[in-house]
Amino acid sequence: MQTIRNWFLQPYPFERQWMSTLRSAFWAGLFVTLFLFFFKPFGTQISPDEELQFLIVCGYFGLVTVIISLIVNGFCLLLPSIFDEEKWTVWKEILFNLFFIGCIGFGNLLLANALWKVPLNGRTFWIWQGLTFAVGIFPSFFGAFLTQMKWSKKYAAEAQLMLPTAPLPAVAFPPAEPSRLPSPGGQGRAGAEEGATIKFIGENQNETLTLEASQIAYIAAQDNYVQVFFFENQVLKNRLLRATLRKKEDVLADFPQFFRCHRTYLVNFDKVEKVSGNAQGYRLHLRGVEATIPVSRNLNEVVRERLRS
Repeated sequence: MQTIRNWFLQPYPFERQWMSTLRSAFWAGLFVTLFLFFFKPFGTQISPDEELQFLIVCGYFGLVTVIISLIVNGFCLLLPSIFDEEKWTVWKEILFNLFFIGCIGFGNLLLANALWKVPLNGRTFWIWQGLTFAVGIFPSFFGAFLTQMKWSKKYAAEAQLMLPTAPLPAVAFPPAEPSRLPSPGGQGRAGAEEGATIKFIGENQNETLTLEASQIAYIAAQDNYVQVFFFENQVLKNRLLRATLRKKEDVLADFPQFFRCHRTYLVNFDKVEKVSGNAQGYRLHLRGVEATIPVSRNLNEVVRERLRS
């Protein structure tokens, strides 16, 4: 039981971009169409001269799956704070899939009403829910199991080959010109040479933070704020500033050790001491930092190259 419970709590990849949603919707609709046509579940009997008409009806039910998939996944895109991959786990994915199947069941009932005048009442609602779950529940659980196992093994194995053995090589930059002014919104920097100081200025009044580059561990975005994590006297501290991560990324552009590895994280690669992996992708472990930093899957290759350099 403990093993099953631990599996339900494992991280799970949450891919809800429009292109991946379109692909998933298409394949789900095609699966439903072909499954109904070839297996003819629930005692369906079709004469040879009705095959084409039956295929068209199966296509209608496949189309319902496509439409519901686009609607439900579009709903996810509108609520990113709820459907956050960092907090997404296997049990949430399965629960989401059950909700998704329930929506398809209701859509199937509406289609049956349009095609065959099936009455819309509580009895027919549960009948069509049962029929839809009978088709969809096994692929839902089995698919979640295979997906989690596949990506977890892949990223964990790749992460073992990426352990950095030395910090990124230092790159010398000329000192900043004396006339250089901080950009609007507010940051100034003293150049990217060793021991250079970086001045972060937030949008609120008298909101400043001055640090050496070597002090900064990582920066995390939180809505309209960023949280700067840094070391002071070997103790990890943090400071909340009203600003965007994009502005802080611009400030650190002259410092090659800083890299935006995720839409909400900017990390100091000089602090990376270990890389691990789970079904969601790579996780960076920093010296003296308990939290792990996620890596966007579309940046996996970039991160691998940086760690190999």
